[in-house]
Parts: sequence; C-alpha cells; structure tokens
Amino acid sequence: MHISINVDTETASILEPEVLTEFHIQSPEIDEGRVASVIGNGAAPAGDGHVWVSIEWITHNVKDETPEGWEEDFSGMVQYAVGKGWVNDPGTHLKAHIKIG
Repeated sequence: MHISINVDTETASILEPEVLTEFHIQSPEIDEGRVASVIGNGAAPAGDGHVWVSIEWITHNVKDETPEGWEEDFSGMVQYAVGKGWVNDPGTHLKAHIKIG
C-alpha cells in the first residue's frame, strides 16, 4: 500500500491497499510539512523524510476497495509496525517514508 501525492491538485490517494507488506508515500515533494499538509486529516511531519499518517484516515479511504478480511490483515500490519517503532505512542498514526517520484 502506498499514498500517492499530487501537489498540483493537493490530493492524496491510497493505491494498492491490498499490499500490506509495505507502506510509503510516493511524492514529487520531499518536504515533510508539505506532504503532511496535502494528506491532511491529522498527518504530521515525523522527521528524516517521514510523515505520521492517521490510521483512521487510511481505513476510511480504503473501506470500499479492500477484500474480505482486510481489516484483520491491516491490524496485523499495524501490530508489526508497533514492534518496529512505526506507530506513535497513542497508536493512532503510522509512520511512512517519502519516496520521490
């Protein structure tokens, strides 16, 4: 799964939500504050080329595009991310790195 950023239209779209073995942001812009602003919905710069992305925003934006059982699989991905330090302390946001492209 990844988030595609369009800075011209200031939109963010989640692509390949069924791929739960990776999570990143594809953007022509590397500025974390700018990328977080385009995503909105509580996204925030995380430093070092990363952005905190709301888990609620992710699940809301893919709910009509995912196969049965996705929620359970996504929860497993989040739990894996917790162990790596890629989830904030309240457990509300996932850390995503920005890939230029």
